Amino acid sequence: MKVKLMIPAIFFFAAGLIFSENVNKESEESVRLLTVDDSVKLANENNVSLARAQITLDAAARAKAHSWNSISPSASFSATSAIPVDSLSDDESKYSASLGISATLSLSLSANLYTTMNAAKIAYESGKLTFADALKSVELSVREAFYGLLYEKENILLQEKNLEIAKNQYNTNLAKYNQGRLSEIDVLSAEVNYKSKIPTLESARTTFLNDLASFKQTLGLNLDEKIELVGSLDDMINLKEIVVDSDKVQSSSVKSLEYKLASAKNSLLDKRFSAFAPTLSASFKWSDSSWYLNYDGTAPEAKKASSISLSATIPLDGILPWSAKNDAIDSAKDSVADLELQLENEKKNLKRTVDSSLRSIKQSQESIKYKQANVTLAQRSYDMTAEAYNRGTKDLLTLQNANTSLLNAQVSLKSETLTLIKAILNLENTIGVDFGSLGRK
Repeated sequence: MKVKLMIPAIFFFAAGLIFSENVNKESEESVRLLTVDDSVKLANENNVSLARAQITLDAAARAKAHSWNSISPSASFSATSAIPVDSLSDDESKYSASLGISATLSLSLSANLYTTMNAAKIAYESGKLTFADALKSVELSVREAFYGLLYEKENILLQEKNLEIAKNQYNTNLAKYNQGRLSEIDVLSAEVNYKSKIPTLESARTTFLNDLASFKQTLGLNLDEKIELVGSLDDMINLKEIVVDSDKVQSSSVKSLEYKLASAKNSLLDKRFSAFAPTLSASFKWSDSSWYLNYDGTAPEAKKASSISLSATIPLDGILPWSAKNDAIDSAKDSVADLELQLENEKKNLKRTVDSSLRSIKQSQESIKYKQANVTLAQRSYDMTAEAYNRGTKDLLTLQNANTSLLNAQVSLKSETLTLIKAILNLENTIGVDFGSLGRK
């Protein structure tokens, strides 16, 4: 009887184990692993600002494709019927009615057609640049946020380790106090040191969770979805020297001004065409008034007609220096001159920005080397101090100071690494190269 009862129990126990393993496995699989490139891809697929930028670019492409439509001929068709007023008299013999139809086809051609088409082309090319800038902007913010979260995550690990060390010191001192080998004040000091680190750790965790939620929103993910960032700040420490020829850089800001200058020059040409260039017009008109009927049923001879007309209009107010069109030309010239100055100044600003960024990156790389050495020295100092404290030759305060120095050195190294990463990302964005390309070749 006992054997019969044990068999179902064993079966349900085994089923429970299998179910538990499946649940754990599903739980592990539900965590989405994201590299920085995965994050950028998700943001590009789900970002609202990119979707809006795509709509604007599509509109510019449509305008460019249809920019020739000003030469599209215009056509009209009309039909008229008439009953003369005197036909309404008592003498029905005078009654008459008519029905006529006519069609007109006209075409106009001016030199402004060229500037119109060119303006649409420039607007489309500028739109492509704007869309590319939107892509770069989203990618830059995603990459900065990704590495910022890695820093916060690694900072939490350092704070947890520091808290664990403080806790172990407190437990060790408490044990020594219970054995009568340590004074109460040392125990209290260790306890205060241990518990004072807890709020710092909790604050770091809260900041990380808040920034992680914001990061999920940027990627278009559900806020309750579990993600795990794959990567380390240490991957960016051993980069090669970064060299950029600032004289050969073509940034987005420079290209944008070049498009604005091209548009201004095209506008100047358009104003000149309006003031001096002739406009050619052609039209064809056809009419038929065959449907003409008297009251007695007779119809007069059909009246059909067609005509072609050609005309040329030459503006004359362009020759008057005080005319509105001449003023418009002068204003367009001023716009061109102003944009040429802006473009030249922007090229100088770009060179200064690139050179300044390169100096900052080099300084940060050198600083990382020193801070790596500081971490090594701080770790050695702490190990030696802990050993001396255990032998009784160092006091608790000295040990705590050594632990704090080690933590500060580690956090400072991580912070400097994040500073280097952001400086490189911003330089890559400024000079318009692919993110992650500088310092890796």
